[in-house]
Amino acid sequence: DHHISHCQGQKKKMPLKGSYSWCETINHIEVEVPLKGASRKKIDVYTAPSILKVSYPPFLVDINLYAEIDEEKSKAVLKNGTLKVKLAKEKPSLWGRLCFDGSKEEVILRRHESYEKRKDKVQRNVKKVAEMKMEEERMTFRKHMALEERERQRIDGIKEDEKKRAEEEMHQAFSQLQINGANRDVVNEVIQEIPSEGFDNPTHPENTENGVHAQEFVVLKDSPMYTENKLMPPRKATTATFRHTPRLFKTPSRESTVKQEQEFIMKNRKFLWKNVLLNTEGSDIGDVDPVWLIKKGDEFLTRRDFSSAINAYTEAFEADETMIKALGNRASCYLHLREAKSCVEDCVEVLKSDTLAKAQFASIEEEESFKKKTLINLGMAYCLDAEHDSALQQFKKAQEFDSDGKFVKQCIDYTEILMKAFQLKAEGDCHFAKGELEKAKECYTEAFAVDPTLLQSKINRAACHLAMENAVFCIEDCDAVLGCLSYERNRKKLHHDMDNADGASILAAVLSPKPRTRRTWIVTLLCRRAAAKKFLRDSSGALDDLLDAESFIRSSDDIDKHMLAKDIAVLKEELRIA
Repeated sequence: DHHISHCQGQKKKMPLKGSYSWCETINHIEVEVPLKGASRKKIDVYTAPSILKVSYPPFLVDINLYAEIDEEKSKAVLKNGTLKVKLAKEKPSLWGRLCFDGSKEEVILRRHESYEKRKDKVQRNVKKVAEMKMEEERMTFRKHMALEERERQRIDGIKEDEKKRAEEEMHQAFSQLQINGANRDVVNEVIQEIPSEGFDNPTHPENTENGVHAQEFVVLKDSPMYTENKLMPPRKATTATFRHTPRLFKTPSRESTVKQEQEFIMKNRKFLWKNVLLNTEGSDIGDVDPVWLIKKGDEFLTRRDFSSAINAYTEAFEADETMIKALGNRASCYLHLREAKSCVEDCVEVLKSDTLAKAQFASIEEEESFKKKTLINLGMAYCLDAEHDSALQQFKKAQEFDSDGKFVKQCIDYTEILMKAFQLKAEGDCHFAKGELEKAKECYTEAFAVDPTLLQSKINRAACHLAMENAVFCIEDCDAVLGCLSYERNRKKLHHDMDNADGASILAAVLSPKPRTRRTWIVTLLCRRAAAKKFLRDSSGALDDLLDAESFIRSSDDIDKHMLAKDIAVLKEELRIA
């Protein structure tokens, strides 16, 4: 695959050798490097057990130290335009010299061993950090479990107190019933001892009450020995209903799956936004107010937090489909992230007639400005996807809304240049595939002359030189492209003020490669340059290039790391035998 790359500025040369001074004590080495007005942001200090590198473009200080140093105790200070690097010696002693003197092969092997030690140390530190993080998570979990255990014990204590209190109350009630029962026994004995003389006929129905003489009953009821047994009425029956907390997922709720569930909801929210479980009455204003969400998205966009801005604009548009501005701003975010397909989808949706009919603009000028911006974003997205004909159509439509035509005219001119350059590059690719290397080289050269920012043409021309065994020219092309990629790391920011910006420069910034693509190009160029150096019998230089290429590779990159490691091993063996 060939990707679009743009390098702003002039052709960069190889780094120049920088100057420095040094002094030493028994425990330290101090190296002072005058930076000669270099920017603080471009300064890079690299240390390994026996290596010190200071890069301040276009200068480079590369020192093979006489003995090993302790990197963790070393430090660098920038003051008054001078970088002071204080290196702690691994073993206290006076070196008497700063640089290691040895044969070329010894220097190469020593540097390689130093790189390996640095790499192992970094891996150990990463592993140590991971272990510390895991241990912290374990401690947090243990603390959480201990807190839950204390809370459980507290609740159990409350339950135990309530249980004891209920038991005491029950025992008191039983004791009172026993006392009442004893009093009734005494009353019955008194009733049996009272004589029947002097009372009315007990058999007369009017003088009896429940089988007891009325006069006897009155006397006994007024007696202080009588205690009436009053019982509480029975409880009323009732019904209690228990309901589980509603869940969007049918599976039980688990702490280990909360993160995955939240990611699923955020990814598919546009299909779930009408679900009652996601739209409760107690929702936060950030989930229901589209105007607030758009303002929040604008804040994220200003801070260049494009992923958060996309989420905010998505929520706003799902809450109110008349908020077309949210969709247009989301397309701009996708363009910043170089997500061409998503940007095209949003722009096409915005430009539909029925979609625009729902939008609410304060004036006709505001509507025309919104359409112009959307058409420009759509054209740039098509350029990013190498669909230059479609891009040209959208830019010409946007030109109808441009007052002076300057910005869009610049985009149109640059797109036409891209079309011609890409056509020449495509012809060169065809010739290269057929083995017509000379014709392919001519096409690539012409393409680079048409558009000097099209680095793919020079990358492919380096491949032609290598296939034609023109090692010197291959190295020159590789050096030129590596210089552009090394010194243009900070890509241009996209401007929002299109009326005062240069259209060609903004389009070039859009088309600059992503970091992953940039790494792939650098690794490819370093490998090609290594092959050219090996052809020129410069095995040590080839080994340095392959080691640099290996240091650029990330775990997510689609590069054959095993083949590269095999080539490095072969070169090391050749140097060892030599």
